[in-house]
Amino acid sequence: MNQMPLDFGDDKNGLGRRSESYASGDRLFFALCPPDAVEQQAAAIADDYRRAFSLSGMPRLTTLHVTIIWVGDYARLPEDVVFAALQAGATVESAPIAMSFDRIMRFPQARALVICGEGGRKPLTRLRVQLGVSMHNAGFPHNIGGNFKPHMTLLYDRKAVPTAALDTPVSWTASEFLLIHSVLGKTEHRIIDRWPLLG
Repeated sequence: MNQMPLDFGDDKNGLGRRSESYASGDRLFFALCPPDAVEQQAAAIADDYRRAFSLSGMPRLTTLHVTIIWVGDYARLPEDVVFAALQAGATVESAPIAMSFDRIMRFPQARALVICGEGGRKPLTRLRVQLGVSMHNAGFPHNIGGNFKPHMTLLYDRKAVPTAALDTPVSWTASEFLLIHSVLGKTEHRIIDRWPLLG
């Protein structure tokens, strides 16, 4: 599950607009993406849980990510929004972030099976705040909520599964963050730009 965005309504430039729910269209967000080895580890966990709990949801192997901050949902992605988000991303500085997810659980509202944990939460939160401030300076509405729980969605399914500790944590050091265009209604992510985490 991506973090639930706030409903800002329309604003003059259409930045951060979410006045209606789009079943199709475009979503823009900043995220960390795991390396191939971590994707394979997450895929194995998803497969184990699908078999153990007879889940019908398919793993999201091509779009695994950790959302840092949501930019907006749009019927059609506006060029001025992309330009403003690029400006915001370019102003942010952070050291590499050591991520570690040691639990698996279900987010009931989103019907999402996710892995999560505290490893990397504090530096990722600092990066999130930097992006939120930069986005606000670029013309976006305030978009920094207090209930931030870094996670990676493995699949969506209606069935409940118990929260459990992972035998082996899913860990990696993120050396970059990305601006991603998600095509809603499809399992498709397009990387618009990426920035190194150099410290």
